[in-house]
Amino acid sequence: MNMQTNHPNNFSFTLLDGTPFHICNGQVVLVVNTASRCGFARQFDALQKLHDRYHADGFTVLGVSSQSFGKQEFDKAYDIAAAIKNKCSTVTFPITELTAVRGKAIHPFYAWAAAQVSLLGRPKWNFHKYLIGKNGACITWFSSATDPLAPKVIEAVEAALAN
Repeated sequence: MNMQTNHPNNFSFTLLDGTPFHICNGQVVLVVNTASRCGFARQFDALQKLHDRYHADGFTVLGVSSQSFGKQEFDKAYDIAAAIKNKCSTVTFPITELTAVRGKAIHPFYAWAAAQVSLLGRPKWNFHKYLIGKNGACITWFSSATDPLAPKVIEAVEAALAN
């Protein structure tokens, strides 16, 4: 594979409604592996607030539904959407169909991201976050326990949008 193929702008995800989502050049994206039956699912509200706060500036949250940790997500898109709606009445940021974030079936984005960070920066559980800059670089990562509205997340998003 050449370097161009290993760039996040070439990675595509399938959303719950079946449409593709591409990490677009020029947009800042917070990629979060989600699971609606996880204890961290309470973060959906904060992720929505973060998305709402900066979306007009070229930022989006991408929720990547995953069963990679404890099978804490439903199998079917309809069930995933319904479970998320139960956690947060309004989620407008894109959510993907089930996607492997580790293991043999790992999504190419997650394989690429793992190579961009140290072993500590790889997802250890649901709601791990990668911040991708306008140029497609992996700027930083945040652990599952990091609240999406924590000052260090806000500062990183604002700095990425300013660049």
